Amino acid sequence: MRRKIMIEIQNLTHSFGKKLVLKDISLTIEDGKIIGLIGINGAGKSTLMRLISGVYKVKDGEILLDHVQVDSSSKSKELLFFLPDEPYYGFNTTAESLARMYQGFYSKFDYPLYLNYVERFKLDPKEKVMHYSKGMRRKLFLCLAIASQVKYLLLDEAFDGLDPLAREEFKHFLMEVFEKNPMTVIISSHSLKDLEDIIDNYIVLDQQRVLASGEILEGLEAFAKYQLAYTFPVKEEMFQKFNYTELKIVGKIVQIVVKRSDEILMELKKTNPVMMEELQMDFNDYFKNLVEEGMKEQ
Repeated sequence: MRRKIMIEIQNLTHSFGKKLVLKDISLTIEDGKIIGLIGINGAGKSTLMRLISGVYKVKDGEILLDHVQVDSSSKSKELLFFLPDEPYYGFNTTAESLARMYQGFYSKFDYPLYLNYVERFKLDPKEKVMHYSKGMRRKLFLCLAIASQVKYLLLDEAFDGLDPLAREEFKHFLMEVFEKNPMTVIISSHSLKDLEDIIDNYIVLDQQRVLASGEILEGLEAFAKYQLAYTFPVKEEMFQKFNYTELKIVGKIVQIVVKRSDEILMELKKTNPVMMEELQMDFNDYFKNLVEEGMKEQ
């Protein structure tokens, strides 16, 4: 079945003054997927989200949302909800007044649905938002986003500052909502463990560019981590030809991460280890080695 591409980014470059933030970004994002936008702080994740949502004006390149070019006046903005790391609210703003405000922004806003979720999370709609904890504010704005009946949900550093319990509650709520009302969700984070169990696809930003993108299961198969044991002390020079991204040597025990290939596996066996096993890699391992490989190619 043909993939339905609903967000298209072509040759996008963005700068703040003389500081280059994004360089020649081209991406296609499928409809109805949860996408992890991954990168260290300063990689350009928040900037890319603000460009997609129309907060920042696209000056060089193009972003299409449902085949319509995104800009600050685009009617397609009603299809999108952007939740920044620190959303704005006034000193006297209550949850109830925020909901009424978003009703004015989104014509399909479902107020009864909003009240249902607010009650579920035990949030007092008459309480000032400034008195909420960060986790409570996250839940409140996610309730607002879901009630807005949008097609695209952009969450910037969604788990930053949340305690472990709040993170799990937030993820479970997001997955529950996604199952009931599939939408395209883009979640940015530098905390890979928070994303690994909920995303379908990933986009890795590094050094102002897209370092890699694809399905998470395919990404995890790109590298292989091996542990080898020898009867003799080993030195780093022994493994130079493997173009590894990670190497740890402790006496006669070696851990090495390489691009997955049958040829490399056979060459490693030729180093005569008495024991060799493949270790499981998580997405954090993949990201770390992907960045390391990207730095070698520059």
